[in-house]
Formats: sequence, C-alpha cells, structure tokens
Amino acid sequence: MTPSVSADVDVLAPASTSVAFAGMQLEILPIPAGRIPPLIRTARPVIQALIANNVLTGEGDELDIDVMQIVELIGDHGEQFFAALSIASGVGLADVEAAAIDDVVRLTQKCVRVNRDFFTKNVVPLLAGMARQLPGVGPTPSSS
Repeated sequence: MTPSVSADVDVLAPASTSVAFAGMQLEILPIPAGRIPPLIRTARPVIQALIANNVLTGEGDELDIDVMQIVELIGDHGEQFFAALSIASGVGLADVEAAAIDDVVRLTQKCVRVNRDFFTKNVVPLLAGMARQLPGVGPTPSSS
C-alpha cells in the first residue's frame, strides 16, 4: 500500500490549534523561521525560567505551563514575556499588553503547547551549549 498524498501533507503541515483571545478566535501555528531570531533574543530570560520550572524539559504534565507560572513570568520578566508572546503568537504587542489576564494565560498555554517540540529539540540544547561556552558558567575545576 502506498502512502496517500494527504498523509504526506499531514507530515509536512505544522500542527496548529485555535484559542479564544480578546473576543476573537486565533489560530496558533508553530513559530515561523523568520520570528525565531527575535524570539530567542527577546525571550532568553523567559525561556530559562521555563527550563528551570521543567516546562520545556520535564515530562508529562510538567510540560504544561500553569497559571501561577505565567503570573510569575509576568512579574519577573514582564516586558520580555509580553514581547515574546507577541512574537510567538503573531498578536500585536499592544493587544497582548491590553488583554485580560485569562486571555494571556490561554494564549501562552497554546503557544507553549504548539511550539514545545521546537523548544525542547532546538532552543534548550542551544542555550545549554551556550552556557558551557561562557567563562564562569557551569562547573569549574577545583582550585585545591
């Protein structure tokens, strides 16, 4: 039996989902290649916090970001968080900042779920590699 054309398209087509946001229904797609550089630059502290909380490196339910983690990210990295969410979702920054917190939570959760493979397979190893290359970061030899 030969694979059908639609099966090939399913493999190539990115997974997407929709989410209610500010009275609209948005389609959330994996992050397009052109948004990756500004997202990484903008979101580095947010990504590191997600890694520290096992949101991008854990297993099972740990991979879901919960409301308290989102609120903590907003409190600790507000400007970077909103800018990263804007880049990842394609929603304008002013719209993200003006949205109700429940809309921000839903949008964040959907963006993380849709892009989890990208982060776990690409960003986390990249940041880990960068940390190993920076002097003074990571394990150092003992002086004794």
